[in-house]
Amino acid sequence: MPWISARSADKLVIGRCLRMGMGSVLRIESFKGDRWLEIRRLDNDEFEVTEHGFNDSRTIVDLEALKPTIKRLLSIEFPRSHQLRINSTW
Repeated sequence: MPWISARSADKLVIGRCLRMGMGSVLRIESFKGDRWLEIRRLDNDEFEVTEHGFNDSRTIVDLEALKPTIKRLLSIEFPRSHQLRINSTW
């Protein structure tokens, strides 16, 4: 998927995360590609979220905490972005 609106990115990302199989990776990048988030599905209820850019961190969250975590990280990493690129590895 080439480009999506940053305003609707959280809904699209969460929907894609729920459909991912185990071991799949979803990567959200800025226009320049210097900032990104990676979401990897570990098992049915756990996701590993890797943040690279403003902060560099790796967090493991459950299904319940995924939505607030993604919303928070999108606002931190891409505060002025209008469009984001999403790549997935199934």
